[in-house]
Amino acid sequence: MNTQRRNNQFVNDSIKKGNTIMQGKFFVYAGMLLGLLIMYSASYAQPAYNPIAVTGFQHDVIADTGTSVLATTTTMIDGSPFVARHVLYSATFAANNGVTGGMPDNGTIVSGKRTYQLAPYIGRNALYLSRYGTVDSTKTEGTLTLVNPGYYARMSLVAFSTEGSSSINIDINYTDGTTERAMTNAPLADWYVGTANVVLTGPGRIGRDTVPPFNVDGVGVWPKFFSHDFMTNCNNQNKMVQSVTIIDTSINTGSRVLVLALSGESIQPYNISSTVLPARCGNTSNGNIALNITGGVKPFTYAWNTTPAQSTPFASGLAAGTYTCNVTDSNGCIRPYTATVTLVTPAPVDAKATSLQVCAGTTTTLYADTSAYPTPATFTWNPGSANGSAIVVTPGTTTKYYVDAEDQYGCASSDTVEITVNPAATAAFTVSPDPVCPNTPQTVTYTGNGDATATYNWNGFAGASVQYGSGAGPYGIVFGTGGMYTIQLQVTLNGCTTTTSKQVNINGPLATPVVTVAAVTSSTVNFSWQPVPGATGYIVSVNGSPYITPTSGSLGTTHNIVNLQPVEKMTISVIALGVETCINSAIGMATGITLTDAVFIPNSFSPNNDGRNEFFRAYGTAIAGINMKVFNQWGELIFEGSDYTRGWDGKHKGKLQPMGVYFYVFKIRLANGTESVRKGAVNLLH
Repeated sequence: MNTQRRNNQFVNDSIKKGNTIMQGKFFVYAGMLLGLLIMYSASYAQPAYNPIAVTGFQHDVIADTGTSVLATTTTMIDGSPFVARHVLYSATFAANNGVTGGMPDNGTIVSGKRTYQLAPYIGRNALYLSRYGTVDSTKTEGTLTLVNPGYYARMSLVAFSTEGSSSINIDINYTDGTTERAMTNAPLADWYVGTANVVLTGPGRIGRDTVPPFNVDGVGVWPKFFSHDFMTNCNNQNKMVQSVTIIDTSINTGSRVLVLALSGESIQPYNISSTVLPARCGNTSNGNIALNITGGVKPFTYAWNTTPAQSTPFASGLAAGTYTCNVTDSNGCIRPYTATVTLVTPAPVDAKATSLQVCAGTTTTLYADTSAYPTPATFTWNPGSANGSAIVVTPGTTTKYYVDAEDQYGCASSDTVEITVNPAATAAFTVSPDPVCPNTPQTVTYTGNGDATATYNWNGFAGASVQYGSGAGPYGIVFGTGGMYTIQLQVTLNGCTTTTSKQVNINGPLATPVVTVAAVTSSTVNFSWQPVPGATGYIVSVNGSPYITPTSGSLGTTHNIVNLQPVEKMTISVIALGVETCINSAIGMATGITLTDAVFIPNSFSPNNDGRNEFFRAYGTAIAGINMKVFNQWGELIFEGSDYTRGWDGKHKGKLQPMGVYFYVFKIRLANGTESVRKGAVNLLH
C-alpha cells in the first residue's frame, strides 16, 4: 500500500512540474505512467518449477507390473552383484504383490512450488551415472534433451546418490551451440542418508532379483529423493535451453548418481524499453523516463544515477541529459539501461496569410508557418475557434486573427495576422420600361454606391444601340429585334470588382401556331393547334374570311367547320395574340377536305388464302357504321356482323361454304348521319 501511495504521488508531482499549458497529450502520457506504476507495485508470486519433458534416460529402474522385478527393470541401482541389488517399484506393483509403499503411479512429484514429472515406468526412466562408468551399466555422464527448447531462469533435477554420496557437474547447453557450467562438484546425498532438499520420502525399495513373497524396506522413511537447483547465467537468460548434461565427479568411485526428472522456472526473453518525456516548454527539469520490462524474473529493483537517486521504474524531474538505471531481477541479475532526455523549446509560431488585403466578400487562407515548429501540433484560430494549420476565412471588415499553437507536449505559443478588407462598390442598375416592343427606347440607370473614381464596364449592353450616356450613366438604349437579352455590369473600386446582370425582355413575335387537321367527315372538318407560349388568345380565318374567335373559345386551340359538302376543301388561318399587337404571331395555316360519301360493294370474293379478296365487305371512306347479313340460296342466315373493316370470310360455323351465289343485306350509316340499305348477290369463289 505504501509503495502504491508513493507511485501515485510520483505521477502527481510529474504533472505539477510541467507548465500549466500542458493539456490532453501529456495527460495521456501521465495516465500511461500511472497504469505502469500500478503494474509495477503489484506483488509478484515467485514462479513455480514446472515439469520439463526430456529424452536421454538410459535405464528402467522402477518395477511397475506383474510379479517379476527382474523382468520389468534393466539394472539394480544399489548394492553389489552379490548382495541387496535394490531397485524402486510403483504403487501398482506393490498392490499387485501385497506389499506396501511404492512410487506414485502417475509419476508426479510435488514439493512446494516444485513439480516434477517422471518418465513412464514402462520404459527408460533414469539417468544412471558413476564417475568412470564402471559400476554395472552406468555412464560417466548423460544428457537430458528438452523435447521443446525454452527459456529458463532456474532449473531443478530430481536426483539422489546410492552407495554413498556423490558430486556432479551440471552443464546447460543452448540452441545457439554455447554451453555454460551451472554447477561444479555439487554434492549429492545418498538416498538413505541425506536430509536436505527432500522432495519425496519413503517410497521403499525392493530387491531386483527376488521373487514373491517380496521383502521391501524403508517404506515411510527411506529412500529420499532430493531437489538439485541450478540457475542459468544472467547473460544467457535470453537464450533457449537445448539440453542439460550431468557429469559424475565423485571422489567415491563406487557411488552412483540417479537422475529421474527435470523441472524449470520458465521465463519470457528479457527486454527493457522506455518512454521518454523530454524536458519541455522551457522548463529544464521536468523530463521523465518510464521503463517497460518484459520477460525476466520479477519482481525487479531499480537504481537510477539521478541526484537524488530514484528507485522506481520511473525517473522524474529530469533535466536534459543521459541517465542510467541498473535493473536487478529477483535472481540478482543486473542489467543497466540508458536513456536520453532531450530539451524541447518550441519555436514561436508564425501566422501568415496568402493575401493580407482582400475585397469584401472574398476569401483568403490563414496558415501557420510550421517549418521551424515541432510536430505534431494543434492550432486554434480566433475569432471563430477554427482548428487546423490552415483555414479559409471571408472577413466582412478588417480583422485581426490570433493563432494559438500547442505541440505534443502541451507547450504553447501564439501569433497574430491582420487581414485588411477593401470596400467594393455595389453593381446594381434598373432598366425602364421593361418589357417593350422592338425599337422602343429604354433607360438604364445605375443604382449602386460607386463614385466617380470607380470604373464601369457595361459589356456593350448585350448588343443594344446606345443613344446616349457614359460612365455610370444613365444610358438610353434601343433593341431592334425581340428576344431575351442579358445586360451585365462590372464595377471596379479600390481594386475590387463586383458584377451583376439583369435580363431584359424585348417582346418579339409569338411563335407561329402549328395547325393540323384533327378529324374530317363527309360534312365536317376539325382543325387544332398546340398552345403558343405567351399567347393571350387566338383568332381564326376560314378561306380568307374575316378573323373570328375559334369555336373552342378565345383561349381554345380547336376550330370545327360543319355542314359541308363531300370533298369540300377548307383552309384555316390562325394567329396567336400577344399582350401587345407588336408581338402577335405570324399566320399558321392548314387545309382539310371532307370525305366522299360513295360506298362500293363487290360482286365476288375468293377466301382461298392467296392474300387477295379474302373478305366480302362494303368499302367507303364515309362509312361510320354498318350491319351486314349474308343468306344462302335457301334463305338461311349464315353470317351477321358490324365490323365493316373486316366483313365475311366465307365461313359458317367455322366451315368454308361451297362456291356459288349468296345474298346480302347491308344497312349502312354514313359519317354525315344519313343511312341507306344495300341489297344484292355475291359470288363466293375458291
